[in-house]
Amino acid sequence: MYDNGTTVIGDYTFIYSGHSSTDKTHSAHGVAVCLNEQATTAWKNLGAIWEAINERIVMVRLACKPINVTVIAVYAPVNPKNQQMASTTTDPFYTDLQSTLDKVPRSDMVLIIGDFNARIGMQQHTT
Repeated sequence: MYDNGTTVIGDYTFIYSGHSSTDKTHSAHGVAVCLNEQATTAWKNLGAIWEAINERIVMVRLACKPINVTVIAVYAPVNPKNQQMASTTTDPFYTDLQSTLDKVPRSDMVLIIGDFNARIGMQQHTT
């Protein structure tokens, strides 16, 4: 997925964030929120508020009753193998996610959705 923006396909609105199209690679990643007609109306009723934080985080606000809803879609980096990898990919992701959460009005319900690339259990190595 490249660039960021909104696209309407049929009855659905896609709000997306990805790598810049000038930085195309074979392993580009990105995130999107897909809204049906009712959710699109709720999004527009609140002023069509959305923000592409980076290629791994996008935020969308919806006017809902009794409270507004902020949806944050994420694509987390894979758990790092060492501290150097953590400082270049994982740590900035979680810093950006926290900054995004800090921007959400306290009165909103927050939904964080996406792929956190979690792994469960101990990794087994065979020789």
